[in-house]
Amino acid sequence: MGNNAAKAEAEKEEEISEYLDEHPRFLVEYIDRNPHLLDGYVYEKVDEATAKEWLERVKTLPPSEILQVAKIDYRKESNTIGHHTDKYAHKNLVVRRADRFTIDIYFKNREFLPAKDAISLEFSIGNDANFANGTKVKLPMDDQLQASKWGCMLAGQDDATQKISVDVNIPADAIIGRYKLTVEVTSELESGMKTERTTKPDIIVIFNPFSPADDCFMENPSHRNEYVLNDVGLLYRGGWYDFSGKEWAFGQFDEGILDITLKLLRVDSRATSNPERSLLKRTSPVFCSRVLSAMVNNFDAKGVIFGDWSGNYEGGKRPTFWSGSAKILQEWNKTNMPVKYGQCWVFAGVLTTVMRAIGIACRPITNFRSAHDMEYNMTIDEFYEEDGSKSEVMNSGDSIWNFHVWNEGYFRRPDLPKGYNGWQAVDGTPQEASNHLMQCGPAPVSAIKNGEIYIGHDTNFIFAEVNADVLEWQVDKQGQVTALLRRNTRDVGRKLSTKAVGSNEREDLTDRYKYEEGSSDERKAFERAYAHGRKADYHEKLNVIKDEGAITISHETIGEVINGKTIKVAAKVTNTTSQSRDVIITTVMHTVLNTGARRGLVARERIEVKLDAGEVSQKTFSLDFSQYSSQLVDENAVRVTTTVRVQQTSNLYVGTYDFQVKSPDCLKIKCADKLANYEYSSVQLVITNPLPVALTTGEFSIEGSGFYGASVKAVGPIAPGETYTSEVMEIRPYRRPNIQLLADFDAREIMNIKASKTVEVE
Repeated sequence: MGNNAAKAEAEKEEEISEYLDEHPRFLVEYIDRNPHLLDGYVYEKVDEATAKEWLERVKTLPPSEILQVAKIDYRKESNTIGHHTDKYAHKNLVVRRADRFTIDIYFKNREFLPAKDAISLEFSIGNDANFANGTKVKLPMDDQLQASKWGCMLAGQDDATQKISVDVNIPADAIIGRYKLTVEVTSELESGMKTERTTKPDIIVIFNPFSPADDCFMENPSHRNEYVLNDVGLLYRGGWYDFSGKEWAFGQFDEGILDITLKLLRVDSRATSNPERSLLKRTSPVFCSRVLSAMVNNFDAKGVIFGDWSGNYEGGKRPTFWSGSAKILQEWNKTNMPVKYGQCWVFAGVLTTVMRAIGIACRPITNFRSAHDMEYNMTIDEFYEEDGSKSEVMNSGDSIWNFHVWNEGYFRRPDLPKGYNGWQAVDGTPQEASNHLMQCGPAPVSAIKNGEIYIGHDTNFIFAEVNADVLEWQVDKQGQVTALLRRNTRDVGRKLSTKAVGSNEREDLTDRYKYEEGSSDERKAFERAYAHGRKADYHEKLNVIKDEGAITISHETIGEVINGKTIKVAAKVTNTTSQSRDVIITTVMHTVLNTGARRGLVARERIEVKLDAGEVSQKTFSLDFSQYSSQLVDENAVRVTTTVRVQQTSNLYVGTYDFQVKSPDCLKIKCADKLANYEYSSVQLVITNPLPVALTTGEFSIEGSGFYGASVKAVGPIAPGETYTSEVMEIRPYRRPNIQLLADFDAREIMNIKASKTVEVE
């Protein structure tokens, strides 16, 4: 080659180099045609790192077709075990935020080429998801993940199976709920760039009490097992003097329950009026617990349970009928109508279920002698007329329930000053409206104890439930308050109870809600709350107490108090003064609803007697079955009220006492000790009639967690003393290693008969 030819060739190569500098995308095609130029070009123009990148790109030719997704393996078993969601009976993958999970993406036409194919995962939640408000996120595959952000990265590749593994990170502030997953593939082809999108099954994200980054974090593992993962527990009911824990199947992992819980968050009035705002607030357990407290009752947006305390439950089931939450939630979901009927423990059982379902640690709390303060003045005001009878007009407001059950959820409170994290009281029972809705809480338990009623939601109402003073007032015939008869600082808020961690023993929570009765700290907490409450005009008479303690009144039951037997109750009046007194003693017994409202009159006696100094007058009442049986309602509670009018001073003294007529242990569960998983098995219930009358309109039911419940009616009346076996009920377990059967029997003459049995599932 001559000099001119060589010069021309050099100029040509220089022109080509300049062109490649300006058009780098042409490099691959040019090098394929002129491979001998690569070494010189790289040597002169390209640094080592860029050269390696180009070499990687030119190893293979551009594919002729876009990479096509065949399927996604959500690794459901390993992911759910890692996220503690393996108990959920759900077709979709359920994972917890503040954690990572791994999926496998399989391709059907070729292997994944990192230099030619780009994979992005898109997660969206809500009907109008968009990138601007964070309800839609697009995650290109990155080299690493940041715990605080949504992200995904390539975790592995297997060309033999045309599969890649992808790690996905969910941040701790993610919205909880159902996410649509879209996989986007962009491939560099011979004909240019091409993108395809495919939608895959949804993924459900819930709160994470197992991660310190989540506001729901609960550090103690045994507490997480009890308050998040345990699907059977105890609800305490009865009177403070004699109560027991009734088994309840929460069933938060049962089929359909998680979806129903998410539906409750969607159909709440806040969500229907402002869907975007409500959805964005579902990052917060504070918001979610407040919404759920409103939605478990029927007062707003056709919530789950129709509350009824009338004693007349026609058109539905008695509140005592229920033994679990799943049947109630499933019926509501099917009909979109409130389920009839429920009372406080039913609301609390269902609220425990839906809170645990979305990952919030939750437990039911029973408060005995629970105050309902309608005036928000931190006192329960009771009014008595001059003859000792209660003023029906004046007593239409405040009340004291034999017991009341609410809930606690465990989470941090970034919306409050420091010091109020931890257990928060939440109540689903409709009592008083809060922000125009029947909702209550969350209120920090620590604020309740200290009387800081201005901290949190509805803390004033819950403080009164556990620590209100009871004031007994005397009124004249015109209804005017004339005197304060007694101030009782110890009656309200007794033996607060919940199931202990890891056992069926009771844990006493009284000292979590209030300081020791009579202590200076307890009085300071009351005065702090009272100072921020509303006050009635007659509260100016707080210090006008007439000769309190001169006459004392006490009551007690004698022997067993069992339905079907004769019950004995003693009323004792003592003159503690040094002078004789002429007194009128009136004792009245009524059956009462759980709210304290009187129902049927059981007994009444009025006597006039002279009591010498220090003398005691005692009267024992014997109540035959025929006297009380037709009057019993709900929890079989009877209230004894004794009033004493001293004729010399006109002072009035009042004493009350509640007792519960216990249901006998007369129901048994008959089934095999081992049941087969996913197979139908027979269960029968056996009852021996404990009453001296026949049982009519009897109904047996069985429910629990990990299987669908069933019920059958008794055929004909069951005679006194007769042992009756129900027809066969078929149940089909769908969870190992065991299930707990909870049985109930109700009849017109007796109700709230319970039995339970734990059965192994193979």
